[in-house]
Amino acid sequence: MGTPISFWRCLVAHLCILSLTLLGACWMWADFSSFPALETWSMLLGYLSFILIGCTLLIGPLQSWLPAGWMTISLSIRRAIGIWAGLTGVLHVILVLFLFESDPRLMIIQENRYEKADGWMGLFFVASSDPTIWPSPNWTLTGVANYLGLLAFFILLALWLTSSARAEKWLGGSSWKRLHLANPWLFIIVLFHGLIYIQSIKGEPHTFSDMLVFATMIWVIRSIAFIRRAFFRKR
Repeated sequence: MGTPISFWRCLVAHLCILSLTLLGACWMWADFSSFPALETWSMLLGYLSFILIGCTLLIGPLQSWLPAGWMTISLSIRRAIGIWAGLTGVLHVILVLFLFESDPRLMIIQENRYEKADGWMGLFFVASSDPTIWPSPNWTLTGVANYLGLLAFFILLALWLTSSARAEKWLGGSSWKRLHLANPWLFIIVLFHGLIYIQSIKGEPHTFSDMLVFATMIWVIRSIAFIRRAFFRKR
């Protein structure tokens, strides 16, 4: 009887997260009205992935304040949020690569001095004036943001592909936990990736407060939970 209950619990969690994600996209859509549709979706998905990654970091601290019977439910919710964080993040990367491979129309502010490599390679490399020489790494501010985004993508992809009970069993509990301890680092990398892009791309809601307030809230809640847990251990 446990399997049907678990299935319906997961289904409800996924449907709720999908609904909230779509509502968030609709709410933010007007702020990106000056962009073409594909660019809008690429940025919205990036923001939504950042928010969902942050939400996975809140489940643990909030769970410690709930009755013990909620643990199974909260773990299911965290796993479902992680899956949608991975999906939105991967779609964000795919759309960005597609836009740069075709005709990029991203409103970059600070890179007019450099000739980028062709296609999506222009995200990471600067073209050389000599066609026989390989492109050099793009160490502009936006280039650094792209490298951070690439690192975040590989971490997110690893976490996304292992966000299942089957993957946890295959990797082993300790190895799976060590891998998923990268989640806070992923959040920090995505945060810096987004903050740098705020200075490189025109559009709303590109303000520091959009990301920093959310990041600060997560840091405060996790810090309170850590102090509370340490205090009760001493007692």
